[in-house]
Amino acid sequence: MLLDEGVLHFWFLAKGTMKEIFGKHVQDFDEVRRLCLICHGLERTGDILFTDSTYNNKTNCTERVYKNLASGALLNLAVSMRINLYQDGRINLDTSKLTHCGFYYCDHELIGQEFSLKDICDKIIHANTVSKEVIPQEVVGSSKSTIQFKGVHHKRSWTLDLSIELFVEAVLNLLDELETSR
Repeated sequence: MLLDEGVLHFWFLAKGTMKEIFGKHVQDFDEVRRLCLICHGLERTGDILFTDSTYNNKTNCTERVYKNLASGALLNLAVSMRINLYQDGRINLDTSKLTHCGFYYCDHELIGQEFSLKDICDKIIHANTVSKEVIPQEVVGSSKSTIQFKGVHHKRSWTLDLSIELFVEAVLNLLDELETSR
């Protein structure tokens, strides 16, 4: 006969052998840094691999895998940052402005608005569409390419054009500042 999970839980508590190991989600700064490095590398790799390399993308399988990998890494980074930085309490995500990383606007206004680290995380997580034009380096030079996130919030369409490279570099700088201020 199998024991009911509740009975088993009560038995271990009564014996004092049960130990709580979570209590809350945990994503330390090193995990956020790891995800930043992955996103930064994937951004640079995609720009080069699909335009300025000898790779001949005939079947689109590699491009599909790249999209899944980059999308998953961005989502993991956004969620990890929200969890880590909210719980940490040393930064106000609503007021930390990162406008140098991109351009945010409501589609009906087409006027750029300030946005915070929290806004970026929210837009990455809640985007309905994500698109990226890959332009050869000889055309854009050394400028950072952007990914465009689009969605709807309270019946208002929005767009965020974000340089992933500049964004993760800003996050890495922020983490370094937070750790040195401890």
